[in-house]
Amino acid sequence: MNQLKMWKFDMSDIPKANIPPKYELRVIRPDEKEKWEELCLAAFKEKNSFHDRIECAKGYVEDGVFVISHGDKVIATGTALCGSEFASEGACVHMIAADAGYSGQKLGYEITAATLRRIREAGFGKAFLTTDDFRLPAIKTYRSLGFVPDLSVDETMSERWEKIYKIFGWELLENNKKRLTL
Repeated sequence: MNQLKMWKFDMSDIPKANIPPKYELRVIRPDEKEKWEELCLAAFKEKNSFHDRIECAKGYVEDGVFVISHGDKVIATGTALCGSEFASEGACVHMIAADAGYSGQKLGYEITAATLRRIREAGFGKAFLTTDDFRLPAIKTYRSLGFVPDLSVDETMSERWEKIYKIFGWELLENNKKRLTL
């Protein structure tokens, strides 16, 4: 089954960072790649190699991988894939993950916003991401940052998105369905 895809078409409304004082938002350091892998294993329940998933990804830029840390612990991450390979289609928000032990502190929101700011700084006018149906808190975060569903991925998208919208009590209007089919 294809992943859900979402687009952000307005890059002018990305909020400034609002990180609580006990946390630090920054670009990942080379010595934190293993911590990144541990965080992603916990978040996605599968092993991810930093090299394979990030450094070899289309659009990778060194200063596009962000972390939020608490002391020496990496508790959230997100990647802006905004290299020239994406010039014609929009940049990609990739591998957003947050430690469940820090839930409720808007770290997913802040790390996603950081990736969007980096994408905007690279000159992109739009961004996309992919996610899974069961990642409901992430989908809620993405919607709050202005992402909209792409219903054109395959024939199952309308039905899948309608179920998600119903869970949150959001309204997916008929004219939105037409507009969102890219």
